[in-house]
Amino acid sequence: MTDLKYLMRVLLLTCPLLTGVRCRKEALFVYRTLHSDVLLPCTNLLSPDCSLVSWTFFKMGQMRYTQEVIGGRVRADSDKFSRMSVTSNCSLHLRDLRVDDSGSYVCQKSGNVVGSIYVSLLTITSFSTISDLQPGGNLTLNCILFTYYDAGSCKSYSSVFNLSWAAEDGTVLPEDSRYKLIGHSRCNITLVTNLQREDNNRKWRCQVNVKEDSRAAFIDFTSTFLFENPPTAQDLIPSAATDCPLHLPISRIMLCLSLPVMLIIVGLFTRKKARAPAAGIELRDID
Repeated sequence: MTDLKYLMRVLLLTCPLLTGVRCRKEALFVYRTLHSDVLLPCTNLLSPDCSLVSWTFFKMGQMRYTQEVIGGRVRADSDKFSRMSVTSNCSLHLRDLRVDDSGSYVCQKSGNVVGSIYVSLLTITSFSTISDLQPGGNLTLNCILFTYYDAGSCKSYSSVFNLSWAAEDGTVLPEDSRYKLIGHSRCNITLVTNLQREDNNRKWRCQVNVKEDSRAAFIDFTSTFLFENPPTAQDLIPSAATDCPLHLPISRIMLCLSLPVMLIIVGLFTRKKARAPAAGIELRDID
């Protein structure tokens, strides 16, 4: 009996993913980024009596099923206890989202399903080093949508969304000689591009596009150049003794500017000391 009850829960939680299965309640798909917050509504409640409300969490890829809220209270042994709370209308507030928070959340009242919410989390990882972030360097960015099913798997029936790389204004980048997409799947997409000088402080956007051809969520990566191109031999030749090449780091520029000032101070001090008579010495004529 227990196994049958568990199987019914699994079918109920996964019914939006299965073709030909009608769900009793309409599913809500939510897309967020890491470390953001999310409010999961428990809709269609006739009365806000949260003592009769429970929330369950399910991760199909890991076959993980847990009860997060019982009797309107977050379970003390929940791994989300410090980041989760129940609002006055029985909705679930989850803070500082983490990868493991992606999955399906079901609100129940007196054992009856009120609503199902499927949470997916968007992430960007850079495989480029700091020295790569300069004109001529290669920028490699991997974007993964950690879905309610499993991280980056995106089965064929998960056709309600897809990923794309875009400019800051949301315009999708063309796949050409400069912008190359490797390992491209519905929810795992990697961008490789050769940086140009105008890419300094540029935002590269990975966005989730839902079935209705609208943007559901996005996350940006900024390519900030910390180093310039290596200096040429001509750049290393100063025009005067006190000149400093412009490509030097700020610490060396300050040192270069301070040296002439130090030389002037030492020169003035030495000149003043040479003019002063020695203390305690009296010159007399010898008969």
